[in-house]
Amino acid sequence: MTQSLTTPEESVVDGGAREFGLSYFSRLSYNFNSKYLLYATFRADGTNKYQEKWAYFPTFGLGWVVSEESFMKNQQLIDFLKLRGSWGELGNDKVAASSGSITSSVVNTALGDQQFSGLSTGSDYTALRWEVVEERNIGLSATLLKNLSIEADYYVRDTKDAVIPVERPLIPGSTRQNVGKIRNSGFELALNWSQTINQDLSFSLGANLATLNNEVLDLNGQQYLDAGSSEFRQRTIVGESIYAFYGREVAGVYQNEAEIQADPVAVANGLVPGDFKYKDQDGVEGINDDDRVVLGSFLPSYTFGFSTNVNFKNFDFSLNGMGQGGNKILNRKRGEVIFTNDTNIDRDFAINRWHGEGTSNSYPSAAGIRRGWNQKLSDYFVEDGDFFRIQNITLGYTIKSIKGIQNFPKTRIYLTAEKPLTVFNYNGFNPEVASGVDNQTYPIPAIYTIGLNIKI
Repeated sequence: MTQSLTTPEESVVDGGAREFGLSYFSRLSYNFNSKYLLYATFRADGTNKYQEKWAYFPTFGLGWVVSEESFMKNQQLIDFLKLRGSWGELGNDKVAASSGSITSSVVNTALGDQQFSGLSTGSDYTALRWEVVEERNIGLSATLLKNLSIEADYYVRDTKDAVIPVERPLIPGSTRQNVGKIRNSGFELALNWSQTINQDLSFSLGANLATLNNEVLDLNGQQYLDAGSSEFRQRTIVGESIYAFYGREVAGVYQNEAEIQADPVAVANGLVPGDFKYKDQDGVEGINDDDRVVLGSFLPSYTFGFSTNVNFKNFDFSLNGMGQGGNKILNRKRGEVIFTNDTNIDRDFAINRWHGEGTSNSYPSAAGIRRGWNQKLSDYFVEDGDFFRIQNITLGYTIKSIKGIQNFPKTRIYLTAEKPLTVFNYNGFNPEVASGVDNQTYPIPAIYTIGLNIKI
Protein backbone atom coordinates (compact mmCIF):
# COMPACT_ATOMS: atom_id res chain seq x y z
CA MET A 1 0.00 0.00 0.00
CA THR A 2 1.20 3.48 -0.87
CA GLN A 3 0.20 6.27 1.52
CA SER A 4 0.99 9.99 1.52
CA LEU A 5 1.14 11.92 4.74
CA THR A 6 1.70 15.68 5.10
CA THR A 7 2.76 17.16 8.41
CA PRO A 8 2.63 20.97 8.19
CA GLU A 9 5.42 22.64 10.07
CA GLU A 10 5.19 25.99 8.34
CA SER A 11 7.35 28.99 9.09
CA VAL A 12 7.02 32.47 7.65
CA VAL A 13 9.84 34.96 7.31
CA ASP A 14 8.60 38.51 6.76
CA GLY A 15 10.79 41.57 7.12
CA GLY A 16 9.66 45.00 8.24
CA ALA A 17 11.31 48.38 8.59
CA ARG A 18 10.49 51.78 9.94
CA GLU A 19 8.89 53.88 7.24
CA PHE A 20 10.21 57.32 6.32
CA GLY A 21 9.90 59.75 3.43
CA LEU A 22 11.60 62.77 1.91
CA SER A 23 10.29 65.36 -0.57
CA TYR A 24 11.65 68.16 -2.70
CA PHE A 25 9.38 70.85 -4.12
CA SER A 26 9.92 73.60 -6.68
CA ARG A 27 7.59 76.17 -8.17
CA LEU A 28 7.64 78.61 -11.09
CA SER A 29 5.12 81.44 -11.49
CA TYR A 30 4.90 83.97 -14.34
CA ASN A 31 2.54 86.91 -14.78
CA PHE A 32 2.56 88.98 -17.96
CA ASN A 33 0.77 92.31 -17.78
CA SER A 34 -1.76 90.89 -15.26
CA LYS A 35 -3.46 89.08 -18.17
CA TYR A 36 -1.55 85.93 -18.96
CA LEU A 37 -0.59 83.62 -16.14
CA LEU A 38 1.60 80.56 -16.00
CA TYR A 39 2.60 78.37 -13.10
CA ALA A 40 4.37 75.07 -12.81
CA THR A 41 5.44 72.88 -9.93
CA PHE A 42 7.64 69.83 -9.67
CA ARG A 43 7.74 67.38 -6.78
CA ALA A 44 10.24 64.66 -6.07
CA ASP A 45 8.88 62.32 -3.39
CA GLY A 46 10.81 59.47 -1.88
CA THR A 47 9.89 56.67 0.51
CA ASN A 48 11.48 53.47 1.73
CA LYS A 49 8.14 51.64 1.38
CA TYR A 50 8.78 50.69 -2.24
CA GLN A 51 11.58 49.32 -4.40
CA GLU A 52 11.37 52.37 -6.66
CA LYS A 53 12.18 54.80 -3.89
CA TRP A 54 11.63 58.01 -5.84
CA ALA A 55 8.76 59.25 -7.97
CA TYR A 56 8.43 62.58 -9.81
CA PHE A 57 5.23 64.57 -10.17
CA PRO A 58 4.92 67.66 -12.41
CA THR A 59 2.01 70.12 -12.54
CA PHE A 60 1.35 73.13 -14.73
CA GLY A 61 -1.49 75.57 -15.29
CA LEU A 62 -2.46 78.47 -17.53
CA GLY A 63 -4.70 81.45 -16.82
CA TRP A 64 -6.15 84.22 -18.95
CA VAL A 65 -7.68 87.27 -17.26
CA VAL A 66 -10.13 88.19 -19.99
CA SER A 67 -11.48 91.18 -18.10
CA GLU A 68 -8.10 92.94 -18.49
CA GLU A 69 -8.34 92.91 -22.27
CA SER A 70 -9.14 96.19 -24.03
CA PHE A 71 -12.33 94.85 -25.60
CA MET A 72 -13.80 94.35 -22.08
CA LYS A 73 -13.36 97.94 -20.91
CA ASN A 74 -16.64 99.49 -22.08
CA GLN A 75 -19.13 97.05 -20.58
CA GLN A 76 -20.85 97.06 -17.20
CA LEU A 77 -21.80 93.41 -16.73
CA ILE A 78 -18.50 91.62 -16.08
CA ASP A 79 -16.18 93.07 -13.45
CA PHE A 80 -13.72 90.18 -13.46
CA LEU A 81 -13.32 87.08 -15.62
CA LYS A 82 -10.47 84.58 -15.60
CA LEU A 83 -10.31 81.37 -17.62
CA ARG A 84 -7.95 78.67 -16.42
CA GLY A 85 -6.81 75.17 -17.13
CA SER A 86 -4.36 72.79 -15.49
CA TRP A 87 -2.83 69.36 -15.64
CA GLY A 88 -0.86 67.63 -12.93
CA GLU A 89 0.14 64.49 -11.10
CA LEU A 90 0.48 63.66 -7.42
CA GLY A 91 1.69 60.53 -5.70
CA ASN A 92 -0.15 58.46 -3.13
CA ASP A 93 1.80 56.24 -0.73
CA LYS A 94 -1.11 55.64 1.68
CA VAL A 95 -1.22 51.97 0.83
CA ALA A 96 0.54 49.11 2.56
CA ALA A 97 4.25 48.81 1.83
CA SER A 98 5.85 46.16 -0.35
CA SER A 99 6.13 42.92 1.56
CA GLY A 100 7.67 39.52 1.15
CA SER A 101 7.40 36.14 2.82
CA ILE A 102 9.11 32.79 2.63
CA THR A 103 7.26 29.67 3.71
CA SER A 104 8.60 26.21 4.33
CA SER A 105 6.76 23.01 5.23
CA VAL A 106 8.07 19.61 6.22
CA VAL A 107 6.39 16.94 4.10
CA ASN A 108 6.43 13.25 5.06
CA THR A 109 5.52 10.80 2.30
CA ALA A 110 5.23 7.02 2.40
CA LEU A 111 6.53 5.15 -0.66
CA GLY A 112 5.78 1.48 -0.34
CA ASP A 113 6.48 0.59 3.27
CA GLN A 114 9.12 3.27 3.79
CA GLN A 115 8.59 6.89 4.93
CA PHE A 116 10.54 9.72 3.36
CA SER A 117 10.81 13.30 4.61
CA GLY A 118 11.15 16.37 2.43
CA LEU A 119 10.92 20.17 2.54
CA SER A 120 8.45 22.21 0.52
CA THR A 121 9.33 25.92 0.20
CA GLY A 122 7.66 28.87 -1.41
CA SER A 123 7.94 32.63 -1.57
CA ASP A 124 5.68 35.57 -2.23
CA TYR A 125 6.73 39.16 -2.83
CA THR A 126 4.76 42.30 -3.70
CA ALA A 127 6.95 44.84 -5.47
CA LEU A 128 4.86 48.00 -5.29
CA ARG A 129 5.43 51.59 -6.38
CA TRP A 130 3.67 54.91 -5.94
CA GLU A 131 0.05 55.22 -6.96
CA VAL A 132 -0.31 58.20 -9.31
CA VAL A 133 -3.26 60.58 -9.36
CA GLU A 134 -3.50 62.53 -12.62
CA GLU A 135 -5.96 65.40 -12.91
CA ARG A 136 -7.10 67.64 -15.76
CA ASN A 137 -9.15 70.70 -14.95
CA ILE A 138 -10.74 73.61 -16.80
CA GLY A 139 -12.64 76.39 -15.09
CA LEU A 140 -13.45 80.03 -14.67
CA SER A 141 -13.63 82.65 -11.94
CA ALA A 142 -15.89 85.65 -12.43
CA THR A 143 -17.51 88.60 -10.71
CA LEU A 144 -20.66 90.05 -12.25
CA LEU A 145 -22.59 93.21 -11.42
CA LYS A 146 -20.13 93.87 -8.58
CA ASN A 147 -22.05 91.51 -6.31
CA LEU A 148 -22.17 88.04 -7.87
CA SER A 149 -19.09 85.81 -7.71
CA ILE A 150 -18.86 82.57 -9.68
CA GLU A 151 -16.42 79.67 -9.47
CA ALA A 152 -16.94 76.84 -11.95
CA ASP A 153 -14.73 73.83 -12.71
CA TYR A 154 -14.86 70.59 -14.66
CA TYR A 155 -12.32 67.94 -13.67
CA VAL A 156 -11.20 64.47 -14.64
CA ARG A 157 -9.13 62.71 -11.97
CA ASP A 158 -7.56 59.34 -12.78
CA THR A 159 -5.91 57.13 -10.20
CA LYS A 160 -3.33 55.19 -12.17
CA ASP A 161 -1.22 52.29 -10.91
CA ALA A 162 -3.84 51.66 -8.22
CA VAL A 163 -2.87 48.80 -5.92
CA ILE A 164 -5.33 45.93 -6.35
CA PRO A 165 -5.23 42.16 -5.68
CA VAL A 166 -4.38 40.08 -8.75
CA GLU A 167 -4.95 36.33 -9.00
CA ARG A 168 -1.78 34.37 -9.73
CA PRO A 169 -1.84 31.70 -12.45
CA LEU A 170 -1.35 28.14 -11.18
CA ILE A 171 -0.84 29.42 -7.62
CA PRO A 172 -3.68 29.79 -5.11
CA GLY A 173 -4.38 33.24 -3.72
CA SER A 174 -3.56 36.70 -5.00
CA THR A 175 -0.83 39.28 -4.79
CA ARG A 176 -1.02 43.09 -4.73
CA GLN A 177 0.09 44.92 -7.87
CA ASN A 178 -0.01 48.47 -9.27
CA VAL A 179 -2.30 47.67 -12.19
CA GLY A 180 -5.70 49.28 -11.47
CA LYS A 181 -7.12 52.46 -12.96
CA ILE A 182 -10.08 54.39 -11.53
CA ARG A 183 -11.62 57.64 -12.80
CA ASN A 184 -13.50 60.35 -10.92
CA SER A 185 -14.96 63.17 -12.98
CA GLY A 186 -17.46 65.89 -12.34
CA PHE A 187 -18.51 69.51 -12.28
CA GLU A 188 -18.22 71.97 -9.39
CA LEU A 189 -20.08 75.26 -9.16
CA ALA A 190 -20.11 77.88 -6.40
CA LEU A 191 -22.21 81.07 -6.47
CA ASN A 192 -22.26 83.92 -3.97
CA TRP A 193 -24.18 87.19 -3.94
CA SER A 194 -23.24 89.87 -1.39
CA GLN A 195 -24.92 93.25 -1.18
CA THR A 196 -25.21 96.19 1.18
CA ILE A 197 -28.61 97.87 0.78
CA ASN A 198 -27.96 100.68 3.25
CA GLN A 199 -26.23 101.22 6.59
CA ASP A 200 -28.92 99.18 8.35
CA LEU A 201 -29.33 96.25 5.94
CA SER A 202 -26.87 93.91 4.22
CA PHE A 203 -27.06 90.29 3.16
CA SER A 204 -25.26 87.46 1.34
CA LEU A 205 -26.52 84.31 -0.38
CA GLY A 206 -24.34 81.37 -1.34
CA ALA A 207 -24.89 78.04 -3.04
CA ASN A 208 -22.69 75.24 -4.30
CA LEU A 209 -23.17 72.07 -6.33
CA ALA A 210 -20.74 69.27 -7.13
CA THR A 211 -21.26 66.14 -9.23
CA LEU A 212 -19.27 62.91 -9.18
CA ASN A 213 -19.03 60.10 -11.69
CA ASN A 214 -16.88 57.24 -10.39
CA GLU A 215 -15.86 54.57 -12.90
CA VAL A 216 -13.45 51.65 -12.78
CA LEU A 217 -11.42 51.68 -16.01
CA ASP A 218 -9.04 48.74 -15.66
CA LEU A 219 -8.50 45.75 -13.38
CA ASN A 220 -5.60 44.21 -15.29
CA GLY A 221 -7.86 41.98 -17.35
CA GLN A 222 -9.82 40.65 -14.38
CA GLN A 223 -13.60 40.66 -14.73
CA TYR A 224 -14.22 41.88 -11.21
CA LEU A 225 -12.98 42.13 -7.62
CA ASP A 226 -15.18 41.19 -4.69
CA ALA A 227 -15.49 42.88 -1.32
CA GLY A 228 -17.87 42.61 1.61
CA SER A 229 -19.24 39.34 2.94
CA SER A 230 -20.75 36.53 0.90
CA GLU A 231 -24.27 37.46 2.04
CA PHE A 232 -23.79 41.16 1.35
CA ARG A 233 -21.54 41.28 -1.68
CA GLN A 234 -19.91 44.42 -3.08
CA ARG A 235 -18.28 44.04 -6.45
CA THR A 236 -15.86 46.22 -8.40
CA ILE A 237 -16.52 45.81 -12.13
CA VAL A 238 -14.92 47.59 -15.07
CA GLY A 239 -17.35 50.24 -16.27
CA GLU A 240 -19.12 50.49 -12.91
CA SER A 241 -18.50 52.34 -9.67
CA ILE A 242 -15.98 50.96 -7.21
CA TYR A 243 -17.43 48.64 -4.52
CA ALA A 244 -20.92 48.67 -6.07
CA PHE A 245 -23.63 46.72 -4.29
CA TYR A 246 -24.22 43.49 -6.18
CA GLY A 247 -27.27 41.31 -5.70
CA ARG A 248 -30.73 40.33 -6.86
CA GLU A 249 -33.72 42.41 -7.92
CA VAL A 250 -36.99 41.69 -6.13
CA ALA A 251 -39.79 41.05 -8.65
CA GLY A 252 -42.54 40.68 -6.05
CA VAL A 253 -43.77 38.52 -3.19
CA TYR A 254 -45.53 35.16 -3.46
CA GLN A 255 -49.14 35.77 -2.41
CA ASN A 256 -50.68 32.31 -2.14
CA GLU A 257 -50.04 28.61 -2.47
CA ALA A 258 -51.27 28.56 -6.07
CA GLU A 259 -48.45 30.92 -7.07
CA ILE A 260 -45.96 28.71 -5.27
CA GLN A 261 -47.09 25.55 -7.07
CA ALA A 262 -47.09 27.31 -10.44
CA ASP A 263 -43.45 28.38 -10.13
CA PRO A 264 -40.73 25.69 -10.38
CA VAL A 265 -38.25 28.00 -8.59
CA ALA A 266 -40.55 28.29 -5.58
CA VAL A 267 -41.19 24.57 -5.47
CA ALA A 268 -37.51 23.66 -5.83
CA ASN A 269 -36.54 25.99 -2.95
CA GLY A 270 -39.41 25.12 -0.61
CA LEU A 271 -40.80 28.66 -0.61
CA VAL A 272 -44.04 29.75 1.02
CA PRO A 273 -46.38 32.74 0.64
CA GLY A 274 -44.64 35.86 1.96
CA ASP A 275 -41.27 34.96 0.36
CA PHE A 276 -39.57 37.05 -2.30
CA LYS A 277 -39.72 36.46 -6.03
CA TYR A 278 -36.40 37.34 -7.67
CA LYS A 279 -35.99 38.57 -11.23
CA ASP A 280 -34.43 36.10 -13.66
CA GLN A 281 -31.64 38.14 -15.27
CA ASP A 282 -29.86 35.57 -17.43
CA GLY A 283 -32.85 33.73 -18.89
CA VAL A 284 -31.59 30.40 -17.59
CA GLU A 285 -34.12 28.37 -15.61
CA GLY A 286 -33.74 28.87 -11.88
CA ILE A 287 -32.39 31.68 -9.70
CA ASN A 288 -28.67 31.56 -8.96
CA ASP A 289 -25.63 33.81 -8.58
CA ASP A 290 -25.70 34.66 -12.30
CA ASP A 291 -28.95 36.53 -11.70
CA ARG A 292 -27.21 39.19 -9.63
CA VAL A 293 -26.81 42.74 -10.98
CA VAL A 294 -25.34 46.06 -9.84
CA LEU A 295 -27.78 47.64 -7.38
CA GLY A 296 -26.09 51.03 -6.95
CA SER A 297 -23.11 52.80 -5.42
CA PHE A 298 -22.43 54.17 -1.96
CA LEU A 299 -20.87 57.24 -3.60
CA PRO A 300 -23.24 60.21 -4.07
CA SER A 301 -23.62 61.40 -7.64
CA TYR A 302 -24.13 64.96 -6.42
CA THR A 303 -23.73 67.08 -3.28
CA PHE A 304 -25.00 70.58 -2.61
CA GLY A 305 -25.04 73.29 0.00
CA PHE A 306 -26.31 76.79 0.67
CA SER A 307 -25.81 79.64 3.12
CA THR A 308 -27.65 82.83 4.00
CA ASN A 309 -26.52 85.75 6.14
CA VAL A 310 -28.60 88.85 6.94
CA ASN A 311 -27.66 91.85 9.08
CA PHE A 312 -30.43 94.32 9.95
CA LYS A 313 -29.56 97.05 12.40
CA ASN A 314 -28.56 95.20 15.58
CA PHE A 315 -29.91 91.84 14.45
CA ASP A 316 -27.94 89.16 12.62
CA PHE A 317 -29.28 85.92 11.13
CA SER A 318 -27.55 83.02 9.41
CA LEU A 319 -28.81 79.77 7.94
CA ASN A 320 -26.88 77.06 6.11
CA GLY A 321 -27.65 73.57 4.91
CA MET A 322 -26.35 70.74 2.77
CA GLY A 323 -27.37 67.48 1.18
CA GLN A 324 -26.52 64.76 -1.30
CA GLY A 325 -28.20 62.28 -3.61
CA GLY A 326 -27.75 59.43 -6.04
CA ASN A 327 -26.10 57.14 -3.49
CA LYS A 328 -27.29 53.89 -1.94
CA ILE A 329 -27.10 52.51 1.61
CA LEU A 330 -26.98 48.82 2.48
CA ASN A 331 -29.25 48.35 5.49
CA ARG A 332 -27.39 45.53 7.21
CA LYS A 333 -29.43 45.98 10.38
CA ARG A 334 -32.32 44.39 8.50
CA GLY A 335 -30.06 41.95 6.80
CA GLU A 336 -28.53 40.55 9.96
CA VAL A 337 -31.66 39.53 11.86
CA ILE A 338 -31.05 35.99 10.64
CA PHE A 339 -27.88 35.89 12.76
CA THR A 340 -29.58 36.99 15.99
CA ASN A 341 -32.31 35.89 18.36
CA ASP A 342 -33.72 39.41 18.49
CA THR A 343 -37.42 39.30 17.62
CA ASN A 344 -37.73 43.10 17.31
CA ILE A 345 -38.48 44.60 13.89
CA ASP A 346 -38.38 48.20 12.73
CA ARG A 347 -41.56 50.26 12.45
CA ASP A 348 -41.50 50.50 8.64
CA PHE A 349 -41.26 46.73 8.29
CA ALA A 350 -43.93 46.15 10.93
CA ILE A 351 -46.40 48.35 9.06
CA ASN A 352 -45.62 47.23 5.51
CA ARG A 353 -44.73 43.55 5.95
CA TRP A 354 -46.60 40.87 4.05
CA HIS A 355 -49.20 39.41 6.41
CA GLY A 356 -51.69 37.88 4.03
CA GLU A 357 -52.62 37.78 0.37
CA GLY A 358 -52.57 41.24 -1.18
CA THR A 359 -51.05 43.05 1.81
CA SER A 360 -47.63 43.68 0.22
CA ASN A 361 -45.77 42.92 -2.97
CA SER A 362 -42.42 44.39 -1.87
CA TYR A 363 -41.93 43.36 1.80
CA PRO A 364 -41.58 39.74 2.98
CA SER A 365 -43.49 38.30 5.91
CA ALA A 366 -42.27 38.55 9.51
CA ALA A 367 -41.27 34.90 9.37
CA GLY A 368 -39.84 35.26 5.87
CA ILE A 369 -37.38 37.99 6.85
CA ARG A 370 -35.52 35.33 8.83
CA ARG A 371 -35.41 32.79 6.04
CA GLY A 372 -32.18 32.41 4.11
CA TRP A 373 -33.91 32.81 0.74
CA ASN A 374 -35.11 36.31 1.65
CA GLN A 375 -31.82 37.29 3.32
CA LYS A 376 -29.83 37.18 0.09
CA LEU A 377 -28.58 40.62 -0.89
CA SER A 378 -31.27 42.30 -2.96
CA ASP A 379 -32.57 45.77 -3.72
CA TYR A 380 -34.87 45.33 -0.70
CA PHE A 381 -31.85 45.89 1.54
CA VAL A 382 -30.27 48.59 -0.67
CA GLU A 383 -32.03 51.91 -0.07
CA ASP A 384 -31.76 55.47 -1.34
CA GLY A 385 -29.32 57.58 0.66
CA ASP A 386 -30.56 61.02 -0.48
CA PHE A 387 -30.94 63.58 2.30
CA PHE A 388 -31.20 67.28 3.04
CA ARG A 389 -30.05 68.80 6.31
CA ILE A 390 -30.18 72.22 7.91
CA GLN A 391 -26.74 72.43 9.45
CA ASN A 392 -27.02 75.61 11.48
CA ILE A 393 -29.45 78.42 12.29
CA THR A 394 -28.27 81.39 14.34
CA LEU A 395 -30.17 84.48 15.44
CA GLY A 396 -28.29 87.18 17.31
CA TYR A 397 -28.83 90.64 18.73
CA THR A 398 -25.99 93.05 19.54
CA ILE A 399 -26.34 95.71 22.23
CA LYS A 400 -23.80 98.40 21.35
CA SER A 401 -24.74 100.93 23.99
CA ILE A 402 -27.33 101.75 26.62
CA LYS A 403 -28.46 105.29 27.20
CA GLY A 404 -27.15 106.64 30.47
CA ILE A 405 -24.41 104.02 30.85
CA GLN A 406 -20.91 105.05 29.80
CA ASN A 407 -18.41 102.57 28.31
CA PHE A 408 -21.04 99.87 28.10
CA PRO A 409 -19.32 96.76 26.68
CA LYS A 410 -20.45 95.50 23.30
CA THR A 411 -22.78 92.60 24.14
CA ARG A 412 -24.26 89.99 21.80
CA ILE A 413 -27.04 87.57 22.72
CA TYR A 414 -27.62 84.68 20.37
CA LEU A 415 -29.64 81.50 19.82
CA THR A 416 -28.21 78.64 17.79
CA ALA A 417 -29.66 75.39 16.49
CA GLU A 418 -27.14 72.83 15.24
CA LYS A 419 -28.53 70.22 12.81
CA PRO A 420 -32.15 70.75 13.87
CA LEU A 421 -33.66 69.09 10.78
CA THR A 422 -32.69 66.24 8.46
CA VAL A 423 -35.06 65.06 5.73
CA PHE A 424 -34.55 61.56 4.28
CA ASN A 425 -36.39 58.37 3.34
CA TYR A 426 -33.76 55.85 4.40
CA ASN A 427 -35.03 53.42 7.03
CA GLY A 428 -32.31 54.16 9.54
CA PHE A 429 -31.30 56.72 12.12
CA ASN A 430 -28.78 58.62 10.03
CA PRO A 431 -28.35 58.71 6.21
CA GLU A 432 -24.72 59.83 6.46
CA VAL A 433 -22.99 56.46 6.19
CA ALA A 434 -19.45 56.95 4.90
CA SER A 435 -18.91 53.42 3.60
CA GLY A 436 -22.52 52.95 2.51
CA VAL A 437 -22.89 49.92 4.79
CA ASP A 438 -25.03 50.64 7.85
CA ASN A 439 -24.29 48.12 10.58
CA GLN A 440 -25.43 50.42 13.38
CA THR A 441 -25.21 54.15 12.68
CA TYR A 442 -26.40 56.28 15.58
CA PRO A 443 -28.62 59.32 15.08
CA ILE A 444 -27.03 62.75 15.01
CA PRO A 445 -28.34 64.86 17.91
CA ALA A 446 -29.74 68.34 17.41
CA ILE A 447 -28.05 70.86 19.70
CA TYR A 448 -29.73 74.11 20.82
CA THR A 449 -27.64 76.82 22.44
CA ILE A 450 -28.29 80.19 24.01
CA GLY A 451 -25.21 82.31 24.48
CA LEU A 452 -23.85 85.66 25.56
CA ASN A 453 -20.69 87.38 24.27
CA ILE A 454 -19.31 90.43 26.05
CA LYS A 455 -16.44 92.37 24.51
CA ILE A 456 -14.70 94.60 27.01
